[in-house]
Amino acid sequence: MTGAARGLGKAMALALLGDGHRVILSATDRAALNDVISESGAGPDRAVAMPADLSAEGAAEKLADDASSVFGPIDALVNNAGIGPDRLTSDYLNRPFNFWDAHLALARTFYFVNALSPTLLAARLAPTMVERGWGRIVGNTTSLDTMLRMSLYGGSKAGQEAEIAAMAYNLAGTGVTANAIIPGGATASRMTDNVGLPREDVFPASIMAGPIRFLISDASNGFSGRRMLAIRWKDDLPVDEAAAKASDAIAWTGFGAQGVHPKSTATMFRRD
Repeated sequence: MTGAARGLGKAMALALLGDGHRVILSATDRAALNDVISESGAGPDRAVAMPADLSAEGAAEKLADDASSVFGPIDALVNNAGIGPDRLTSDYLNRPFNFWDAHLALARTFYFVNALSPTLLAARLAPTMVERGWGRIVGNTTSLDTMLRMSLYGGSKAGQEAEIAAMAYNLAGTGVTANAIIPGGATASRMTDNVGLPREDVFPASIMAGPIRFLISDASNGFSGRRMLAIRWKDDLPVDEAAAKASDAIAWTGFGAQGVHPKSTATMFRRD
């Protein structure tokens, strides 16, 4: 799990460790990762901190390789690491970022961390999942309205979700699933703190626990190409019913006109 040191990643990591999974936790802050492991009570046979800076070229591939050497081949990848709009301005609520303020270094960082590195991690780890006939790829993206209104942040998260949709298409029938998970609303994290949202006005990070438990479990066999909204998850429902009520088609497959394609590509682009 990337981005496991704080906020949503910490909540998901604690949920999975609480269920007995072995988890490799990654983020840039080793001390914070160790704090999460200490809080979980898991020993070194189940939890390992592996710091990585996913804005660096080659870091995603190295992390995938290093992680695979700890407990053996990786069964599930949770791409949670990301940088948010708080990196664009120091006062986003009152001074939103406009696309014309973008420059190459800033755009590269957002797309590298939020879209490219998650894709490269999945590309590195998916083949062994396919070989074993079971695996999970989960990416934390963002709400559609955020994608449409926040330059760089929204666009890079949209890019990741489009890649997850392609992964689900490529992985159909292999036993490996690919899904997006999103809070579905502003949720307590360092990002929301930094943009000035009071904790009492946002959802708790714990809303991510139920959905990630489902997505990483055998209960989600065959559940792929979906976007899970954590705010809709109901712990009092059977998991399959909770998943159906909390999820929708991934990306934008339910919106807008579809492309018109030549007959030679009809199979590739058909809508199921």
